[in-house]
Amino acid sequence: MTKRTKDEAAQHAADLMADGYHCSEAIFIAVGKHELGKVTDEMICMTTPFAGGIGSQHKDLCGALTGGIMAIGAIDGRSDSRVNDDNCLALTSEYRDAFLEKFGSLVCEDLKQGACGEITRQASLLLMNLLEEAG
Repeated sequence: MTKRTKDEAAQHAADLMADGYHCSEAIFIAVGKHELGKVTDEMICMTTPFAGGIGSQHKDLCGALTGGIMAIGAIDGRSDSRVNDDNCLALTSEYRDAFLEKFGSLVCEDLKQGACGEITRQASLLLMNLLEEAG
């Protein structure tokens, strides 16, 4: 995947926010479409409650983090308890740690001082780079 392709997908996330999508929805749609080819309406609906932390209270995990984690699950999660989920959980942990290192917090309220569209764009790039490294 080229840098340009990743940049375009990340910009798509920021554009989705400008169009009224929440951070959790925007990162899931942009990264999901890029990695999976398409996302269903039901998948997008599942990300809505994580907007602005949880329920837009801004007190919990940033929606760009949780939307990204949901994208990891859609890409590498399991639907059968007998399937090994070590890779998915390791990638989720790596994304969480990289997000914290890049933005200095995981909490929406702490990050809300910045431009959410830009945070979502950067978080999308961060996630796509991790997914690429993971193969």
